[in-house]
Amino acid sequence: MPNRIDRDLEVELHDVFHVQQVTRDTPIEEAVGADLVTMESGQSSQTHRHNFSETVLFFLGGEATVFINDAPHAVSAGDRILIHKAEYHSVATSAVSGCSFLSVQTPPILSKATGFRDLEWREGGSAARD
Repeated sequence: MPNRIDRDLEVELHDVFHVQQVTRDTPIEEAVGADLVTMESGQSSQTHRHNFSETVLFFLGGEATVFINDAPHAVSAGDRILIHKAEYHSVATSAVSGCSFLSVQTPPILSKATGFRDLEWREGGSAARD
């Protein structure tokens, strides 16, 4: 079991997301994925879906637009948005505001035990834009 307090979580770059995997190397990592995600201003993630994972995004700061099946949803700090499994989604920030959010998934998008990553890019790899 890891130390109770970890002050040095690795930051990884996935697409345009700067990700700290909060549940990595903990007893719950195979049941729940929780990632602290930051995005800089003027960025858009590629449109993708998770075929097996339900996802909740809780916005901690900044502003963004979350596209779910191409429908735009404006979000800011304090907002929670649910993304059901198999829904295509992406996140876009404005030219002036980045954002940070907690992404919680069950089952986790990445299984460390099996190496399986529940990630499917939309055909053509399109990205959401403002």
